[in-house]
Amino acid sequence: MNARIGILLLVGVALLAIGGLYWVDQYMRYREAEAKRFSARDTAAIVRIDLVEKHADTVYAQLYLVRREGRWWVNDTLEAFTDPLRRLMKVLAGQTPRAPVAPTALQNTLRFIKDHRIEVTIHYADGKREEFYVGGPTPDQRASYMLKVGADQPYEVFLPGLEGYLTPYYRPDLSAWQENLVFQAVSADLQRISLTYFDDPAKTWTLQRPQPEAPWQLLPEGIPDSLRIAEYLLHYTGKFSADELASPDSLSGLLPLYELSLQTFSQQRFQVTIYPHRSSPLHYYLRIHHRPYFTYTISRSRMDTYVVPRSYFLRSPA
Repeated sequence: MNARIGILLLVGVALLAIGGLYWVDQYMRYREAEAKRFSARDTAAIVRIDLVEKHADTVYAQLYLVRREGRWWVNDTLEAFTDPLRRLMKVLAGQTPRAPVAPTALQNTLRFIKDHRIEVTIHYADGKREEFYVGGPTPDQRASYMLKVGADQPYEVFLPGLEGYLTPYYRPDLSAWQENLVFQAVSADLQRISLTYFDDPAKTWTLQRPQPEAPWQLLPEGIPDSLRIAEYLLHYTGKFSADELASPDSLSGLLPLYELSLQTFSQQRFQVTIYPHRSSPLHYYLRIHHRPYFTYTISRSRMDTYVVPRSYFLRSPA
């Protein structure tokens, strides 16, 4: 009886040992596979992406992209451009290792990644996350060096079918990700438009109507040219975005030129103050007063179509 129990115990220990070795082997295989898997497990489940560019241990630039109710936002304040997000999602879904970095180049590559890298953190709806480092391009410019956090083997990672390396898709450059929205309005929804000329109040005007079907009224009172009003309203076709973000300090000491205010029947309000550019006669600064408060740069040729004087709308004498 004791001998039988001993044999059973030995068999049990052997099975446990075999099972343990099996699971250790499976875990090591999983770790090895995860160390070289750079594609997102499910791009549709991504709710946030953190991008932090570091030079050595110094943060050079950073931002995060967050998804709320199907829309992506930059740093929780500005709506993100659709095109770069689509490209990033395509990269995340398909990027794959081309080859591990060769042993002869391993130490140099690890040093390069440490000295200049973009730290990427992907957050999923279930609370899980994935982290990896993105380095510079390979010598042939067709892949980027990448390293999973916690791993010691970097890889050359590429996107099949793409000519070029992947690092630019991850750069946390705010101007490349944010939508520099000045206002969003279509002519059919506009209820009131006001333009203030700070240097010449006689050029200031307001267009308003009580209902979408009602004719426009020009203030101060005058005989408006309906054709001119219709031509002006053609510029309001939806989103109107500035060229790039500018420092709020850019406006220091500058006097405003114009102020454009819009009100829509859908209860939206936009207010933009326009300043001369400090160094370029071909550009303006824009100060956005509605949510959120930002300063932008825009070309005069794009903005001038909205800042016509009152005389533009007046009917010419017969």
